[in-house]
Formats: sequence, C-alpha cells, structure tokens
Amino acid sequence: MKAVRAKPIAIRAWKRLLREHPDWKVYLGNCEGGQLEVAVPAPRGSKAGHLVVFTNAGDLWVRYSPPYMCYALDNEHEMARIVKQLVADEAVFVVVMDGEHWVETTLMSGGQTLSLKAGQAAHIVSWSGALDRMVAASAKKRVVSLRQKKT
Repeated sequence: MKAVRAKPIAIRAWKRLLREHPDWKVYLGNCEGGQLEVAVPAPRGSKAGHLVVFTNAGDLWVRYSPPYMCYALDNEHEMARIVKQLVADEAVFVVVMDGEHWVETTLMSGGQTLSLKAGQAAHIVSWSGALDRMVAASAKKRVVSLRQKKT
C-alpha cells in the first residue's frame, strides 16, 4: 500500500498546534488521503467532548463533539487564535436551532450579542463548561449576550 503524504495545510496546521500545544502530540491521528485530525479531550465536566482540529479537502476546521459545533477556518493563523480563545474560555461555540432545525453555528466571545427570533434557541458550549447554557426566545425576539469569563 502506498503511503499518502499529508496536505500542505495539514502540515502547517499540525506544526503550529505542536509549537503552541506540545502536549497535544499524543492526540495526532491520521486520516485517509493525508488529512489532519487532532482530537483533544475536554476537561472533566465539560460538554464539549473534544476539541477537534481537522482538514477536509484542503479546508481547515475546528469543532466540538456535539452536533453542529463545527467552524471553518481561513488558515493556520486563524486556527491558532481560535483554539487559544476556546481553551481559555474566551470564545464559545453557539448553535442556534429553530425547533429540530439547525439555523446557524458561530463562535462568540465576551461582549458579543446574538439575536434570536421567536421560537429559536441557542446552545452555548464552552471548553471548561463554566459558560454553558441554553437560551430560548419565546414569543418575542431575544438578544443573547455572552458574559466575560470570571477571573
């Protein structure tokens, strides 16, 4: 069987992650086609499951384990910034649902707001679990504000 070389974006992302998080080396996995997948277990008590950095068809992504918690990244520099914010609880994943239907996934940091339409709910998940919450808009529109991490 012929070995498959990793894609350039996968190599750059892995090198950047290794430089900034050397203890994550044990989480490097191989994917078919030379893609990158790094799955770091979340802290005990967190609902994030894993922080996964992966490539797919030349695109770079970050995600948590729950459904719909996936975010596309422009490059390894944005990846490093987002990963740093996520593991410091300076940013959280937010999934907006309308009943059983997915509406959007975004990342939010302290001080940002998100508007929910009537009937929508936002599932907010942080790396540590300290900022986790579910926010629902009932019959009226609701604005959700993410509070800053307590220090």
